[in-house]
Amino acid sequence: MKFEDRLFPEAGLSWDLERLYGKLTEAKQIATLKTARLTSVEKAILRGLLCSYSPKEIAAHLHWTLSSLRVELTRGLYRYIETLTAHDLNAIKNWRDIVRWLEETEYKIPQSKQDWSEAPEIFSFYGREKELAQLEKKIIQDKYRLITMLGMGGIGKTALAVKFAQKNKQEFQYIIWRSLRHAPLLKELLRDLLGFFSNSNLPTTIQEQISLLIEYLRFSRCLLILDNLEALLDVNHLAGFYKEKYSNYSQLIRRVAEETHQSCLLLTSQDEPVDLLFIRANKVESLQIGSLEDAAKEILKEKGLSNSNCWQKLIERYQGNPLALKLVSATIQELFGGSVVKFLEANTELGVIVPSFFQELLTEQFERLSNLEQEIMYALAINRQPISLKQLQEHFKPQVGSSKLLHTLTSLKRRSLIEVISEVNQTSFTLQPMVMKYILTEEKDRAISLSIARE
Repeated sequence: MKFEDRLFPEAGLSWDLERLYGKLTEAKQIATLKTARLTSVEKAILRGLLCSYSPKEIAAHLHWTLSSLRVELTRGLYRYIETLTAHDLNAIKNWRDIVRWLEETEYKIPQSKQDWSEAPEIFSFYGREKELAQLEKKIIQDKYRLITMLGMGGIGKTALAVKFAQKNKQEFQYIIWRSLRHAPLLKELLRDLLGFFSNSNLPTTIQEQISLLIEYLRFSRCLLILDNLEALLDVNHLAGFYKEKYSNYSQLIRRVAEETHQSCLLLTSQDEPVDLLFIRANKVESLQIGSLEDAAKEILKEKGLSNSNCWQKLIERYQGNPLALKLVSATIQELFGGSVVKFLEANTELGVIVPSFFQELLTEQFERLSNLEQEIMYALAINRQPISLKQLQEHFKPQVGSSKLLHTLTSLKRRSLIEVISEVNQTSFTLQPMVMKYILTEEKDRAISLSIARE
């Protein structure tokens, strides 16, 4: 890519450059009686003028003298623009006329542009006033550059991101939603994102493409949402490490977090990416999305369940997970006539059932765990009660070192898979009832095999 082709790319955010280049080429051919096209230098000068850079400033970017640039303008671009906008020859007396004339001839793009093509449609949304307020404060008021929403599957991260973006869409000139569920390579994602902003030729290297994206984020107020980051993360490894061919996503995330711009990258993930541990920037935060709490009663009401005095107990057993509550409500309707009391009295193991669709979500997450993480999950499940680090160590024969065990527990916490109970004299660990039931019923054979392999 030529040097001048890299100048003033932000003009593509506000102007229909390809159409303008085409029309000015026609005007140039009329003026010169030749089949010549706009040169890359002429395009760069035009972009600079459209971004309100003065000829003196443009000359400095091109490493030209001001007098040379003025000759270029008066013999070329000014004349083509006069022809295009139907003004008299030599009508341009001030370079600022160019923006006004081209805006009047409708070459400027409307400033609010959104792409929701990969965002799911949210039919119902419950509560989350506190989380929405947090996002609005961090992103709208405090201008945070990177927010990561974390939580186990079904907790409502995606729905919350959609709700926030829709509620605050007037705050952004551009909103782009992309799902990472199908794990696009970074070069594919960047090509897609940059194509949203401009149809111009792209730089060839990943670093140059990230730089161009950040230029767009710097020039306009953008909200970029990347959903399901966990699809890029490695299996059989501690939490947050990328699969080898996706490791360059770390460059994108760190640069967006650390470089100056006025936009926000909003990530959702079941696992916290390791990038967040090394980013040195103030405008970065992780938000843990937990129980729906009291608002979960709206789900049970909507599903027509009876015995409202028992709803809180049901919510607690499912940790306020909206997807789990929707699925189990359907089972309560089908098998217990909508009676929460009858369901709670059914003597199911740990007082819960794990709906089949939710089993699939947990299986996906469980299969990403390292062997030691899986063994710890099984140890916590068979103990059922919260256990200390020392008690957990005693489960393993031969014993696992406390340092390695702590690293692995930290990984499980970052995956939102274990509960940490801090008391005055002791910290203990356990599982949510639904996760515990899943481990005991769906992963028992696998965990036993792992234990046998260690002996």
